[in-house]
Amino acid sequence: MVENKPDGRDQVIQRQAEEKNQRLQLIRSAAEKVFAQKGYAETSMADIARAARLGKATLYYYFPTKEALYQAVYVSGTNAYYAAMLPVLEAEPIDRLFLTMFTFYVAYMREHPDFLKIFFPLGRSAPIELLTSPEVQQLSQHHRDTLDRLLQSKLATIPAEKRELVMQVLWTFLMGMNQKLLRQVTPAQLNEEIEFINRFMLQYVQE
Repeated sequence: MVENKPDGRDQVIQRQAEEKNQRLQLIRSAAEKVFAQKGYAETSMADIARAARLGKATLYYYFPTKEALYQAVYVSGTNAYYAAMLPVLEAEPIDRLFLTMFTFYVAYMREHPDFLKIFFPLGRSAPIELLTSPEVQQLSQHHRDTLDRLLQSKLATIPAEKRELVMQVLWTFLMGMNQKLLRQVTPAQLNEEIEFINRFMLQYVQE
């Protein structure tokens, strides 16, 4: 059997694709850091180019506008978070579901503090065009629906009215936790709140 090996042209194309992906990742990483530090309005493409150690022309080759780059950072980071979180929740039994969800979120956002400032509440002074972007709205809705389906399936054994209450409490608590993370509330304080809300929600699940 003759092994099909890529010819020289295919190897060049593959190498170019890899180099492009590496360049895109470099730019997104630099942009995330600068956007988190300065906010959208105060950040310039020149700031990001310096952080990435690239020329502005290279930056504009990949991202024609600052808004497009901000959106790319948000989309990439959001996809990465859900890709890491969903398999963890899928494996958890219902009596550990909420505790795992909260502690995973806190740990992930502490490891990615720059992304937190962009993820919630979609960045400081983010442009209105981004907030109304169909791609961003569809992405947010897709991940929210996927997570809701997972949680609803885990809670399928409890009555619908209790299930809805649990979901409302869960999302409200997550929103509040975001604010506390941004204010750098101590781990001890956060853990105490997580334990309390976990006990509260388990009352409805285990009744």
